[in-house]
Amino acid sequence: MKGIAGALRFQASIPGFRTGRALVLAAAALSALIAGGCRSFDVAAPIGSKAAGRLSLVPRAREARREGERLERRGVDTSVDHYYEAAVHAAAAFTAATASGPFGGEDLDAVRDLYNDCLGDCLRAAQRFGRLDATPSLFVNTPQGSRSVPIRRLGFVWKPDDFGRLVDPCEVARNPSAHAPGDFPGLGAGVAFERPNSGAEGPEEFLPEVAVFNATAILRPDLDAWYGETPARAPTDVLEFHDPLRTPSVAFGPASPAPLRANLGLATARARQIQEARGPYALAGFARPELLLDKADIRMLEPYQPGKAPILLVHGLLDDPFLFNDMVIALQRTPGFLDRHQLWVFRYPTGVTFLRSASILRKQIERISETFAPTAADPAVSGLTLVGYSMGGLLCRLQVSRSGDAIWDAASTRPLESLSMPEEARRTIRDLFFFEPSPRVDRVIFLATPHDGASRAIAGASWLATRIVQRPADTRRIVEEIDRENPGALRPALRSLPSSVDSLAAYSPLLPVIRRLPYDPRVSLHTIAGTGLHPPDRGRGDLVVPLSSAHVEEAASEHHVRATHSNIYYQPETIDEVRRILGFPTP
Repeated sequence: MKGIAGALRFQASIPGFRTGRALVLAAAALSALIAGGCRSFDVAAPIGSKAAGRLSLVPRAREARREGERLERRGVDTSVDHYYEAAVHAAAAFTAATASGPFGGEDLDAVRDLYNDCLGDCLRAAQRFGRLDATPSLFVNTPQGSRSVPIRRLGFVWKPDDFGRLVDPCEVARNPSAHAPGDFPGLGAGVAFERPNSGAEGPEEFLPEVAVFNATAILRPDLDAWYGETPARAPTDVLEFHDPLRTPSVAFGPASPAPLRANLGLATARARQIQEARGPYALAGFARPELLLDKADIRMLEPYQPGKAPILLVHGLLDDPFLFNDMVIALQRTPGFLDRHQLWVFRYPTGVTFLRSASILRKQIERISETFAPTAADPAVSGLTLVGYSMGGLLCRLQVSRSGDAIWDAASTRPLESLSMPEEARRTIRDLFFFEPSPRVDRVIFLATPHDGASRAIAGASWLATRIVQRPADTRRIVEEIDRENPGALRPALRSLPSSVDSLAAYSPLLPVIRRLPYDPRVSLHTIAGTGLHPPDRGRGDLVVPLSSAHVEEAASEHHVRATHSNIYYQPETIDEVRRILGFPTP
């Protein structure tokens, strides 16, 4: 790193620095830092260049930081400059510490964390006061004058223009779907960026309205210019943003590369916050699914990457894709995973019958495949793996099964072509009840999926659902019209237009029919099932789905996890089994 010599010269310039007394003072300063944490400090005068010989680096960083805090509370934009100065001093302290070893262990971590916090404060304030444009530069005032610190972006699959508004971690609420640590310690300030969707057709259709992705900031100050003995010159500092998914460590100073901080839960938490600000999607999608049917779609977590086989995660009843937070982070951190795969999710309102949700998913799989590989130019698109949790597993099952006339025969006493109905209604019925296996899917992982329905405990929920869920008006009209024009043609199973909860109950007449549908023999099937509070070899189910209901005779593997239905999807053992199925070793 540029400036090691400058930092060491500054270190040596402090009288008695290498004496035992100086080490005691340095240790005391660090102890105060650790004890102080992130709380505010008393107001202090700004740090000037003449103080260089009087203060050690850590106290200088702390003093500049608390001056930045004071100014930011007053709404003064020069707080950015003081935070920046604090980050420079902390960077010099970290560089000097790793070069000569005056600190070690927890003390070195404290200096690193001070650097991270000062830089994070600087970026937050710069965003607030309009000093940061993530595409070209960060504008700051230094002792050598005003300057624009250039920005470099390293390792991202996102384009430079995708770096929009910077997300400050302090403004993001805790993600209730996060059950495992998502912020991994290391060097750098963990931030995220928002990327609004342009609304254009094509690839933009499969990115969120506002995509959020993680980044780790590293400031590389020109320490020779900041602390050198030669006449002052403008420092050639550089601000870097690294992709924490693809950059495990960074070179910084004379020591071995330092682990890069990875706040991988931040982007997901912010994305969920954006969704919830528009209303509770999971609840609304259950109670009033008609309002959200047009928003049922596949979403890519990152821009499409040719040659990487997609993993598509499908949530269950009364849920949304954020359910998979822990699994997503764990898979992304698996060595080699991002070299071979890309992650997609399917979001849908769960109040409608799963036959309709499965039909939407079928069309979405074909649409995204045609968008990115219209002539099979990218065979990875036809190597799709589906991971379906609970009811989501039934949606996945219907992507790799052949319906024939079986499902329609369970709903009607007469062939479809013999019934009187508008052609548009006939097309809708065909989409719901008649389908072939998708040629795009190679593998399905069933996670706590009720192939034979849920336990009797769901009967109460079914009764409640019939009073809460508002059936979509379009399908209700079709059913009423068919029943009116063709008396006696519809069996009760279709005439009552069952909700998703009705369809999941063990008494559902559709489930035995779907259970008997033939699978595409080329598709690899795998089952992960819960055994509740009992050991895997003695459990009977996950308290909602019996083991017999989760079992798939055609599955290549079946793994039992000591977990309930409500927590199996984030258990480390579950995620390890998903890794194994995908061909990765467990950590």
